[in-house]
Amino acid sequence: MTATAELFDRIEQSENILIACHRNPDADTLGSGTALAFFISYELKKQVKLFCVDSLPKNLSFLNSEQFLLPRDELNLKNFNLIICVDCADYSQTGITEELLKIRGQIFTVNIDHHQTNTQYADLNIVKSASATAEIICKLLMEKKATFTKEISTALLTGIISDTTYFTNAGTTKESMSLASELMKSGANIKTIVKNTWKKNSPEALKIWGKILSQLEFNEEHKIVTAVIGRDDSLAPEVFEGLANFLTTLYEANIILVMRETPDNLIKCSLRTIKDHIDVAKLAQKFGGGGLAKAAGFSLTGRLEKTEHGWRIV
Repeated sequence: MTATAELFDRIEQSENILIACHRNPDADTLGSGTALAFFISYELKKQVKLFCVDSLPKNLSFLNSEQFLLPRDELNLKNFNLIICVDCADYSQTGITEELLKIRGQIFTVNIDHHQTNTQYADLNIVKSASATAEIICKLLMEKKATFTKEISTALLTGIISDTTYFTNAGTTKESMSLASELMKSGANIKTIVKNTWKKNSPEALKIWGKILSQLEFNEEHKIVTAVIGRDDSLAPEVFEGLANFLTTLYEANIILVMRETPDNLIKCSLRTIKDHIDVAKLAQKFGGGGLAKAAGFSLTGRLEKTEHGWRIV
C-alpha cells in the first residue's frame, strides 16, 4: 500500500480526526490544514478539528479556518482516532509535545511536511521535497481525485504563494507554478490572497522596519547581514518573517539573520539565503532549529545586548 493510499484509508476508517498546525502559524501550515479539513469534512463527511497552540493570524481569516478550530482548553487527544500534523518538522513544532508523546502507540499519527530537517516522528510520514506543505497536500488530493472547491483551492494556493515568496525564492519550481495554475482554474482567489498576505503592512509596522533597517549590521568577512527587533518593537510574527524575506534582496549578503526578542525571554532567529552553495537549515539545526535550505529558524533563551563589537546574548 502506498503512503497516499494508507493516509486516505486511515482517514476513512476514523470518525474523529485532529489536524495539528505548527505554533506561530503561517500561511503554509494553516492553508494546508484548512484545505485538508474542508476535504475531510465536506467530501468525506467526517468529524474534523483544526488545532493550533497559538492564535491564528488575523490577516489569514479569509481562509475560514475558525469553523474547524478547537480551543486550547478543549484539547483532549484521546477524543480522536487519527492525528495529522501538517508542516511540522518535529513534535515540538506543534507546541503539544507532552500530549502527543502520551498517546504514542494508542492513536495513529501522520506527519505531512516538506522540511528537510523533518525527524520522521509519526506512524506514517509523508515527507517530500516541495515548495510548501500545501504543494504536497495538493498532490495527495489530486491522487485521491478530490473535488477542488474554491475554499480548498484558495487555502492551498495561499500556502504555495507564501512559501515561495510570491514565486520569487529558490523554492519556486515549475511544478509549484503548474499546481498554482491548476488551483486558480479551480477557483482559488489570488486577489484575496495577495491583498491579505502581501499588502498587509501597517504604517506602524513600516516605521519599525525603518528603525531596524537603519541599524543593520554587515559582517564583511562572512557576508552576513544581521537585523535585530527589540522586545519593545511590537511586530507581528508574519511581518517579522516578511522582513527576513525582504532582506534577501541585499545582493552582497550570503546569509540574512533576523533576531527578535520576545517578552518571555526568548530570541527568535530567522535565517535566509539565496546562495546555491549555502544551506541555512544545517546552521539552524546546530541551535536546535530546522527548516529548509534557503529558509530556516531557531530559538534561543536570553536577551540581546548591544556592545561596541556588535550584539551578544546574555
